[in-house]
Amino acid sequence: MSPELAYVDTVIRYSDRTAEGGCIKANGDYTFGMEDHARRVHNARREEIEFGTHGFTLLRHSTDVNFSDPADVTGRYHAQACQLVRELTGASEVFAFLGILRGGEAKAGGGPALSAHVDFNAVSLRGWVQRLAPDRAEQLVTKRLVNINLWRGTRPVENMPLAVCDSRSVEKTDFMNVRFGEGQTASMAEAAGGFNLAFNPKHRWYYYPHMQPDEVLAFRLFDTGDPDWRMTAHTSFVDPSAVPGSRARESFEIRTLAVLNP
Repeated sequence: MSPELAYVDTVIRYSDRTAEGGCIKANGDYTFGMEDHARRVHNARREEIEFGTHGFTLLRHSTDVNFSDPADVTGRYHAQACQLVRELTGASEVFAFLGILRGGEAKAGGGPALSAHVDFNAVSLRGWVQRLAPDRAEQLVTKRLVNINLWRGTRPVENMPLAVCDSRSVEKTDFMNVRFGEGQTASMAEAAGGFNLAFNPKHRWYYYPHMQPDEVLAFRLFDTGDPDWRMTAHTSFVDPSAVPGSRARESFEIRTLAVLNP
């Protein structure tokens, strides 16, 4: 797609309404049904996008981190990611965790995730606080915690880009609670998991065409201080304007947990 084009028409994969209370066993392996809907994905480069209102934004950040080396990611990229989020949000403290390399010729991470979703719920975030800062977990879980994802191509993104949904266009009832793994027996209010998105024709989708390795898509996920769930659902999608035979998309995403004042 040319950066000058206003949009592409494609298909977004949603979950059907039976997803509420269902399980995600792995990327693409669910206990509920999926449904494809024809949607228009708008070129975010042509609009004024604000993180605070839309729920996402594009950042500039160059790095020589080797994303295929977990030690280099932990040793250097975690600190870089935390700094990006501090500058974006003004957070007093930021933790980086669960980086995932996806796609490429090896189809790392199961390849691009084709499902509109939000990564974690409040229970999951509290669990990550216990792992990331066990000495201060009791104090931190009382703070406002905001889960922010930083997504980038490790090389120019020529196909299967990431779409993000304007948080203002999503209703709270569009989000369905899903669990991670079939072994959980807790109620949904107590289960670690995330959210899958049900179709709503009001949804307005965006993406940044031809993302480069020095560009980072930052988007807001679960916010423990937001009862209205203004979260940014996201999914990969098939770009109908991609050049046939273009190099497989390879991306790296890292989750962050920002500690904010109420």
